[in-house]
Amino acid sequence: MIQALSPAREAIKMAQLWRVVHGLTFPINAGALAQEWSRNVAPEAPIGELQARELKGFEGGLFWLKERKVWALLYHPHPDLPGRSNFTVAHEFGHYVLHRKLQEAFQCSQSATLGITGARIEREADQFASYLLMPIDDYTQQVRGRRITLDLLGECADRYGVSLTASILKWLEFTDQAAVAVMGREGMLHWWKASGSAKKYTFGTLQEGMELPLGSLAVCADQALSTADYRSGVEHPEGVWPIRLPVREMVVLSDRYDMSISLLVLDAPGVEHPDAPDEDMTTTLPSL
Repeated sequence: MIQALSPAREAIKMAQLWRVVHGLTFPINAGALAQEWSRNVAPEAPIGELQARELKGFEGGLFWLKERKVWALLYHPHPDLPGRSNFTVAHEFGHYVLHRKLQEAFQCSQSATLGITGARIEREADQFASYLLMPIDDYTQQVRGRRITLDLLGECADRYGVSLTASILKWLEFTDQAAVAVMGREGMLHWWKASGSAKKYTFGTLQEGMELPLGSLAVCADQALSTADYRSGVEHPEGVWPIRLPVREMVVLSDRYDMSISLLVLDAPGVEHPDAPDEDMTTTLPSL
C-alpha cells in the first residue's frame, strides 16, 4: 500500500530547496523547478515535456508517455494572466509529486485548479501549489499591519506569480481576520470560502445556488465600477449580506468569465490580531 504524502509538507520542502538556490526571490518558477526536481529525484520517469497548449475543457494536464518514459506537463496559455498559468503548472507538479504512482493521466478543469472541486486528489494538488508558490511566512510579512484591499492582495499575487483569486484564497487560509470570499455567476452564489474565524458567522447562511444579495457590489456591477472604493471596500450595514454583521465588500468583476468574486471582511467583535505564520513554514533553510 502506497503511503499518502502530505501536500503541504512536500510543497514546503520544495520551497525550502528553492530558497537555498534563489533566496527570497519570487515568483517561484513552477515549471523550471518541476523539471529540475524530477530529473534529480526520478530520472527514470522525469517531467520531460513542459508545454503551453490550447486545451479544450481543461486548464492543465499531466500524462505518462509510455514509449518515451517521460511525463508531459501541459497547461493552457494565458498571456494576459501569467499567474494563472504558473499556478496551473504548480498544480500539475503537485500531481506528479503526490499521485504519479496512482494513475497515468490527469486532466484538470478550472475548478480543479482553484481548489473548489470535490475530488480529493485535486484538492491535494491545489494545496501543494498554494504552499509552494505562496509560503505563509513570507506572505504574512507582506500584509502584516496593512489594511486588506484588493490592491494589496494584487501586489501579493504579482509577487508570487499567481492569480488574484489564488492570492485571496491563500490569505483566507492563514488570516486571523473574519473574512469570506464569494464567487458568483449570473447572480447566483457558485462557491465560497471562509477564514477560520469567519466560519461561525457563515455557517448555514451562505449556500450554493442562492441568489446574491441585491444590494451587493457583485450584483450592482455598474454601481461597483462607478465607486472609487470598490477595490478597497464599501461598508455595508448588517442585513445586506445574509451575515449577522456589518461587512466591508470588495469585488472583482470579470466579463471574460462571467463571474464575480466578492471579498467580505466582517466587522466581528473582538480584537484583531496580526497575521502570524504557521510553525511549519519555511523560515529556516535546510542544510545541504
